[in-house]
Amino acid sequence: MKKVILVKTDDPVRKEFNLVVTGPVEKIVDINPESVYLNGNPGDTLEAVVNITPSEKYPFSILGMETRGNARIETSLIESMDDKKSWQVKIKSTSDKVQNLYDVLTLKTDSQYKSTLTIRVYAIFLEKKAPKS
Repeated sequence: MKKVILVKTDDPVRKEFNLVVTGPVEKIVDINPESVYLNGNPGDTLEAVVNITPSEKYPFSILGMETRGNARIETSLIESMDDKKSWQVKIKSTSDKVQNLYDVLTLKTDSQYKSTLTIRVYAIFLEKKAPKS
C-alpha cells in the first residue's frame, strides 16, 4: 500500500511537501462476492449466496446482521458447521412488478480490526421483452 499526503505548513521556505506512507496491508476477511447484483423478471425468485471467511491470523465471530429493511429482499445468516469459522448469507428477492430494489446488509463482528462488514444488494426486475416477429 502506498499513500501520498500533501502537507501544508507555515514554514516560509517550504509551504507544502508530500509525505509518502507505505506498508503492507493484511486482509482481515474474504467476502465473496462483495456486492450482490440480481437480475430477473417480475414473478421470478432471485437468489444468491455470499461467503464470508475470516483470515486465519485475525479470526472473529459474527454477532448479528441488520438490513435497512427492504421487505422484498430476504436474508439469512448461516454459520459453517466445519472446524473453520466461516459464514454464508443467503439472499432471496421477489417482486410481481418491474422495479429496482436495494438494501445494505451490516454484519456486526467481535473483531477489533473490522467491527462491521457491509454487503450491498441490488435486485433488478425488468419487463419481459416480447419476441420480435
